[in-house]
Amino acid sequence: MPITNYPDYMQPAGKAGQLSSYQDYTADTYAVEVKVPFGAAVQLNATGTAIKPISTGGTVIGVALAQNIHDYVEKRDDQNYPVGEPAAIVKRGRIFVVAGGDVINGQAVKVDPTTQKFVASGASVVDVSSAVFKSNASLDQLVEIEINLP
Repeated sequence: MPITNYPDYMQPAGKAGQLSSYQDYTADTYAVEVKVPFGAAVQLNATGTAIKPISTGGTVIGVALAQNIHDYVEKRDDQNYPVGEPAAIVKRGRIFVVAGGDVINGQAVKVDPTTQKFVASGASVVDVSSAVFKSNASLDQLVEIEINLP
């Protein structure tokens, strides 16, 4: 029997970078040049050997997939991929990210390199090719996007 109501089987959105459905997704693994938060849009470095968070003029190659880790004892900043570690980067699929303003289901996805949040429009934003918002959200809320990069 197929799964037709994903929220019945998946955990609700809890953090950026969390997959939003059990539909197929594609992720590649890259070395991390600069710390990458879960759910961040990333680009390749100048040599194409590692990734870093998106910057002005960059090309988005995917979104950092969240891992299920957290140090509750020492309260470390561990919701990211540290420098030198391998990172899973989602290129195709549905994933939760943080909205940088009001967005509406169906709008094209862009990223503000200053705030590292996902928006529908704005000055100096970077397009996320073949990506659309799949839900509505306001500033700093989790929002589902569908991404389909090569």
